[in-house]
Amino acid sequence: MLTIVTRLVAILTSLRHAIAVHTARESRAPTITWLGTQSYRPIEDPNQPAKLPSETWVLLWHRLGRMTNRLQALFTSWQAGTLPAPRPARAPRPYIPRAIPRLPTTPGWINARIAEAAPCAGTLHYLFQEPELPSFLAAIPQAGRLLRPLCRALGVSAPDWLKLPARPKPNRALPVQRPPPLGDPHAPQSTADRPLPPYIRAAVRAWKKFDK
Repeated sequence: MLTIVTRLVAILTSLRHAIAVHTARESRAPTITWLGTQSYRPIEDPNQPAKLPSETWVLLWHRLGRMTNRLQALFTSWQAGTLPAPRPARAPRPYIPRAIPRLPTTPGWINARIAEAAPCAGTLHYLFQEPELPSFLAAIPQAGRLLRPLCRALGVSAPDWLKLPARPKPNRALPVQRPPPLGDPHAPQSTADRPLPPYIRAAVRAWKKFDK
């Protein structure tokens, strides 16, 4: 399992380096070509995804650093026998918009913008083929909370043993069925096993008297 942790830390470290290179490249001024007295800027590819502000990449860079420290601390605690029990699932909280930058949630949003992140995605996908990884996450389930968002950001399909169980759908109350108006041809008919309610029978008798 030590090899698994070392390889995961190496993936996170390589990804942080790729983000630092991408951020430095984005901060440079665009290359300007001069033809005589006329300047030309490079034409941006319309098929490229929208650029993200530098604050988003800085947020991701620091978050990957915390993930690295958290992963190493979990493994150290597991070796020492002091690993805390996993926290129970909390009820979903209402969404509150914040002013701080938030990371995108589109699958593969890092690979779509940073070509240097492709080796990290490939290494993570290859690591999922190791038979030791499921037993590692079974011993340290808190590490799954770190790997699932990483898979989504890199566009790597998470294996079934890493996915969270599907949440049960909430029970919705059935709509109240109101009696149809009098004279409706689609009105329910009285049967032996399902007689009409008394108020409908009284309304039908009153309507017949009025119709005469």
